[in-house]
Amino acid sequence: MPPLRPKRPDRVFFGLLLEAKYRSEFWALQRRLCDINGITGSLLLKERFHVSLQHVGDYKRLRSKTEFAASRSGRLVEMPAFEVTFGHAVSFAGRPAARGRPPLRPFVLLADEGPVCELSRLIGIAMKANGLKSADHFAPHMTLAYDEKFVPRQPIEPIGFVAREFVLVHSLRGLTIYKDLSRWPLMAAPS
Repeated sequence: MPPLRPKRPDRVFFGLLLEAKYRSEFWALQRRLCDINGITGSLLLKERFHVSLQHVGDYKRLRSKTEFAASRSGRLVEMPAFEVTFGHAVSFAGRPAARGRPPLRPFVLLADEGPVCELSRLIGIAMKANGLKSADHFAPHMTLAYDEKFVPRQPIEPIGFVAREFVLVHSLRGLTIYKDLSRWPLMAAPS
């Protein structure tokens, strides 16, 4: 059976993808937190760990004009590398139960605000300048799993990574495939 694909299978977003050198530490934490909290649903693959910065959109088919506008937006953003630190785990509300389906709640790590929020804001400004919609509200997080269970906010031993670049990602929804469309380094502007 082919995987079930949504009506709008092409998702595009800006994000911070976790570098390979950090994945095993986050993967171990994912397993431990899911075991402790009784999360038995769908766990994210460690290769897909990321922090979403701005959602560009979900499309029936990704058009070149959308990719062009998003890429132009990314080129406008300049910022130095920074550390992203996570200090809490929690479930988000997610998809409610409907038509016999149970709820589907993202179980996430919450990041401290700071440079990651500033990067999201700068990308949003650049997106608006290029005719794209952007979100004004941003809760920096990394999704670990999806489950029916709701887990209240809880502190964790801080864990983090250094963000050295941000990426424009084409997600093939239903296939669990990410394609990098563009990448930009995070470094201070030349003086």
